[in-house]
Amino acid sequence: MEVGNAFGGPIYIAIEPGSTLGDFQVNFSNAVEAPMFVLGETSDFEWIYSESDNPAPWAELVSDNFIMTVPSHEIRDLSNPTDLMDWWDIALEMEHELYGYLPWPRVERAVFDAQISAGWMHSGYPFMAHDLSVAGVVNVSYMSENGDWGMFHELGHNHQWMPSTLPGTTETGCNFASVYLMEDLVGIEGHNAVDPAQRANRMRGYFDDGSNIANWSVWTALDTYLIIKEEWGWDPITQALTVYYTLPAAEVPSTGDEEFNAWVLHLSNATGYNLAPYHAAWGFPLTQNTHDSLTHLPIWVDDPLRGEYFTYQAILRNLGVNNTTSSSSTFNWETYDNGTNTSLTIYYGPTDMGNQSWVWANSAPLGDSAVGWSDYEITGLSSDSTYYARIKASNENGDTWFGPINWTTSSN
Repeated sequence: MEVGNAFGGPIYIAIEPGSTLGDFQVNFSNAVEAPMFVLGETSDFEWIYSESDNPAPWAELVSDNFIMTVPSHEIRDLSNPTDLMDWWDIALEMEHELYGYLPWPRVERAVFDAQISAGWMHSGYPFMAHDLSVAGVVNVSYMSENGDWGMFHELGHNHQWMPSTLPGTTETGCNFASVYLMEDLVGIEGHNAVDPAQRANRMRGYFDDGSNIANWSVWTALDTYLIIKEEWGWDPITQALTVYYTLPAAEVPSTGDEEFNAWVLHLSNATGYNLAPYHAAWGFPLTQNTHDSLTHLPIWVDDPLRGEYFTYQAILRNLGVNNTTSSSSTFNWETYDNGTNTSLTIYYGPTDMGNQSWVWANSAPLGDSAVGWSDYEITGLSSDSTYYARIKASNENGDTWFGPINWTTSSN
């Protein structure tokens, strides 16, 4: 077999995964040896005084998790390849762990060239980048202090799983890796788009415009995830992503709306909190079934959207009465979600007057809503009589009514 390459590229022998071919021998002639460093096999001494001088125009730097193919002239003076590839090995391991697909089935590859097929960098196997990036990525001191958002981003693309990639977030989920590695490996913010002031301005604009899910993409979408990360860390996001890798075919979401609903279910279960109201605030098209499926979990009532960007409605449930006598009853209820700046009022009387507060026979303020069980003693009732009651929850968005319930007082 004769092959040729005008650009002097490496020669690879590709073997199918799971092959039972066994050991074999290949002879090459008229080829030129390339610089090659393999972490754990090539010493820095061997690299400096032998391997780095091999004449081929392309070099490879190899670790268990990552292989970089770079123009040889960029690494002739590289003196610490062990430290460099140790660093990249850790970076890739962190990405694998973040997205939760373990063990990762392949060694990721990056090729740096003068002309690539799209953009400054693009994902794929190998992922590609312009050769102007090489000087930074082969400098471990530079990477340790500055990182490379774009490199982490493209490698993040290679970890995305489409059923968990919500509509509008193809360029968002890959940034999980960029944020994580910039913060936890490099120790810096890494991109002005995640600066707190920019995030606040972006969120203000999104919510002032009515939190239209059609506008939920890239950086705005990243804000939604980062708020979760800032409350619970990355673990729940990793747990939720991991669920998708083993879902039965019948449970894999196939439409945009299904993807939104599935994510809220999986992320809520991972955090242990009902995150449906939080995501509904962002405009997620959640079904009633999704809301109902999460009522066994406490609602996250401390999210930073509340009062600052979005006004939540209160949710009351389990209205009832006990300790009923001929003239009094104890009315009780559970506040599941206290809403935003919400006050409660009870209305009661011998006839259910619906949601018209001014026509009820009796009313009493119950104060501000607070998560948990509450009660109110109703007195001055007539014996052997049926009564009705409702609660009105009021905030700047208006009124929400709960009930009615009815009960009968005892005889004298």
